[in-house]
Amino acid sequence: MKRTFALWLVLTLAECGLAQAQLPPDLRTRAFLKRDTPKGQVLDAILSGDTWTNLSDRDLLAKPFQMKSFRNGQADQVQFIARAPECHIDSSGHRAWDAGPVEMFTPTTNVWLHGEGFYFIETNHFLYLSNKVETRVLRSLLKTTMMGAGATNAPGAAERLLKIFSSQGQFDYESNVAVYVGGVHVIDVQLDLTSDRLTVHFTTNGAVETILAEGSVVMTTTNKGQATSSSAYYYVTNGDEMTELTGQAAWTNGDERATAGKFIYDSTHRFLTAEDHFRFWWPNEAPGAEERRRDEPPRVGPGGFRELFADWATLQMPPTNGPVEAVHATGNVIMVNQADQSRATGEQADYARTNDLLELTGDPVWWNDDTEIKGRVLTAELSNKVYRARGDANFKRRVNTNQWLYIACADLDYQSNRAVFHDDVKARLLENDALRDTLTSDLLEVELSSNQVKSAVAQGNVRGETVPDKLGRTKTIACDRLTLHRSTASGLTKDVVAEDHVVLQEFGSDPAAPRNKVTAVTVTALFSAVTNQIERVVAVRDVVFDQVKTNQTVHATGQEAVYTAANNETRLTGDPVGRTDRYLITGASCLIWQSKSNRFSAFGPFSMSNPNPARPAPKP
Repeated sequence: MKRTFALWLVLTLAECGLAQAQLPPDLRTRAFLKRDTPKGQVLDAILSGDTWTNLSDRDLLAKPFQMKSFRNGQADQVQFIARAPECHIDSSGHRAWDAGPVEMFTPTTNVWLHGEGFYFIETNHFLYLSNKVETRVLRSLLKTTMMGAGATNAPGAAERLLKIFSSQGQFDYESNVAVYVGGVHVIDVQLDLTSDRLTVHFTTNGAVETILAEGSVVMTTTNKGQATSSSAYYYVTNGDEMTELTGQAAWTNGDERATAGKFIYDSTHRFLTAEDHFRFWWPNEAPGAEERRRDEPPRVGPGGFRELFADWATLQMPPTNGPVEAVHATGNVIMVNQADQSRATGEQADYARTNDLLELTGDPVWWNDDTEIKGRVLTAELSNKVYRARGDANFKRRVNTNQWLYIACADLDYQSNRAVFHDDVKARLLENDALRDTLTSDLLEVELSSNQVKSAVAQGNVRGETVPDKLGRTKTIACDRLTLHRSTASGLTKDVVAEDHVVLQEFGSDPAAPRNKVTAVTVTALFSAVTNQIERVVAVRDVVFDQVKTNQTVHATGQEAVYTAANNETRLTGDPVGRTDRYLITGASCLIWQSKSNRFSAFGPFSMSNPNPARPAPKP
């Protein structure tokens, strides 16, 4: 005979946890049920009750009712016990039912089931509980629990229970399925789950194969936060325990939050994979030593949140409480940081909590209101606000209200007070969207203060050029090192220093315009704090000045030249020599070149000669 009134959930778990304990005594009247085996009939169950009343041909009422099911036909191996105040039995219809309570348990009560109102069909081994369903199972009997909650019972410690509550329950022994419906609540030491429906599939040896929670799913796990979704599906594949959350999936742990169309959690490796519109918030401030000691979840501080958007992502979860350890995101990545009001985009992002490092690839861009950075690879040490671009780096920075600085190079390093540009540096200054100045070099270092450029140093093959001014004049510079100092208060240039192999040139677009050229070891230009125009220029060591006009050529040398804009004249000292097409002056202690009159003034003993003997030399 087949097992009667067999709850498969109890049977399969009882296979794993059979133990002997004092059993409740049988009631006065007993019926022995046996089943056929190749070795003959063996004991299957004992039905007992104090009174048996025939209410009809197909309704036998037993009060109170008890059934014992035996394992392997052995009378000393009770598998489970079912008890109810009363039970209606239809032998010909292979049914049993009652509106009252029923409880089922193993001899050691390591598995216990209770409900009010039950209906059992023997032919397909189906049990239905209509109200107040409660299941209690020792955690050690389960292969696992959802969300990676492993065994926690220490040797010698009291066994802990997994409890399942619901309004109704359906248990199908033939299909190895248990279904809980209505107000489902799973309580475990490491997991609290609520849902509208819970379906559990078991293997034939009693291990949990899959768990499907449906409808308003809320999962709260110890040290790993809370997850919500429309459904949660647990399964094991290749030895790894997986949980899939679909339908407006969300996860929170303290002030860390994530949402996606779907989450897949690998509890074996602690990977949380997100698919479809992934969004992740986490605090800018890392947990302090005291928070880590207390094993507290992450909390947001004055720096606010960071937000990461992507099509797909994987989060490396911590072994216990604490912040997410790492993130790998791909597809339409967007990063937003409240601390510095910055944005970043790319096709792939990798974040590591260890050094608070973010790496962006796939046409990455980082920007805020004043700065923009591009490159093949962008990295950001978020806590230290250090940013790096590797490969085809581009930098854009607001200089003042109407000026922007654009710099292209191979690599760059940028932080709040310093920017360094490496290899093949090309800088452009735009004013009102029009090009104003260009500069190229091997290396460029920019010092920043109060979000303003304070100084800049260009080194190696330095070349600079201005666009033509209103008169069509263009200025160029070449040197080994160029330094600029700027007032962060006014936004005006203070001075510019060119060093080593300095060549300054000025020429006009008109062929008749004069061409000026100055070479020296060092040239320093000082600017007006009011007009930002050049007030004074000092050139020292091996100074050479050349001017070519339509009707005159001027050549002068000395060890120092000082140009003063106020009177538009240049003072030469240090064995100065001045030469025009008409005369040559040597031996003076000082020469002053007056550009308006195109004349030299000589001071101290000097000699004057005719550079062209065919012409008489005029008086200076």
